[in-house]
Amino acid sequence: MWGIFLESVVIFKNYAGYHQNNFLFGIYIFFLLYLWLKEKDKKLRVILVYAPTLILIAFFCPLFRKVFVRLFEDAETYYRILWLLQMSLVSTYGALKLAGRHRKIMLAIMTVAIIACGSYVYSGQYISKAENIYHLPDEAVEVAEIIAPEKGRIMALVPADLIYYLRQYSTRINMPYGREMLIARWGYYNDMYEAMELAETIETPSFVELTRSYGCNYVVLTRDRKLEEPLTDYDFELYAQTDKYMIYRDTKTGE
Repeated sequence: MWGIFLESVVIFKNYAGYHQNNFLFGIYIFFLLYLWLKEKDKKLRVILVYAPTLILIAFFCPLFRKVFVRLFEDAETYYRILWLLQMSLVSTYGALKLAGRHRKIMLAIMTVAIIACGSYVYSGQYISKAENIYHLPDEAVEVAEIIAPEKGRIMALVPADLIYYLRQYSTRINMPYGREMLIARWGYYNDMYEAMELAETIETPSFVELTRSYGCNYVVLTRDRKLEEPLTDYDFELYAQTDKYMIYRDTKTGE
């Protein structure tokens, strides 16, 4: 039990940004304690005080974690329980309540403290400035606009770097596999993914057979993708090109 508790402590430290000297969670705890003392509205106490406190207690409880893992058969997502703490809501409400008692100067001090303890969002590894109104990479939008049908649906086989984006642009674009194939620890297998992404050189005859078994109308390849034989030798037409991608349409499968 002690080992399970220590694992929860490590998860909590990683979530709270302990190793990055992130003090936002400290601000959250400060305002949670403040609301314990000062909030009188019973309904607000349930949402902003009692619920977060119970969630924190449950998170560190070894028995609760054992039940969670047993029910969901997934220990890796245990940290998501901390998403229920409503950090921004509790901190903001607590700050405004405190500022209401001590006027504008306290509001200014707390605003500066919250900003100083945060980080510039665009410095994150997975965050970038939007290139267009869709908030998707420009070339992903270009590919989607080329293949997305006005009516009905199409099946498109695309490189892994486009998988996350095409269905955000249009739900009319189906794919033989999705994000599940990009998470190695999940251990999924898909013969089409193996042929498309893992083969050093695409074996064109068996590759074409697979694309047709999945009903792929379009095949999108990066310009540097190696093939044993051109797809155009197997009733594919070079339908369109972008700076990075070659878009082929299977004339046998049709649209």
